[in-house]
Amino acid sequence: MLMAKTKKITCVVTGKQTIYSGDFLQKKIDEYGSEEKLNEMYICREVKSFLKKGYKVVDIRKILNVDDKTPLPNDETLTSIEAAFLKVSILKDHPTFNEALTCFTYNKSDNDVENFINQYIIGV
Repeated sequence: MLMAKTKKITCVVTGKQTIYSGDFLQKKIDEYGSEEKLNEMYICREVKSFLKKGYKVVDIRKILNVDDKTPLPNDETLTSIEAAFLKVSILKDHPTFNEALTCFTYNKSDNDVENFINQYIIGV
């Protein structure tokens, strides 16, 4: 099968496009099993890194500020991606995005800032 020299592939989690070519493109196709699987399940380096740290796809989208208009892949694809790349964290309880944000913001905030964050950002 004659393959294009370069190909633009879109991350199914973030919508970020990456261009691959030559041997590296072939390496990615081999990693995912087929060109169709690569198009269906490709995740960018940042997403893969967060999955290896134990974060779920929903939290990764929040951390990377993915636009809400970017569609999520179907549940079957998400399950396959998480099964392939998600690593169990060595921490007993991996903090969620809001818990991590809460811990970060309370360390050096005065009362007015803390109330603003609780009311408008976290929604407590």
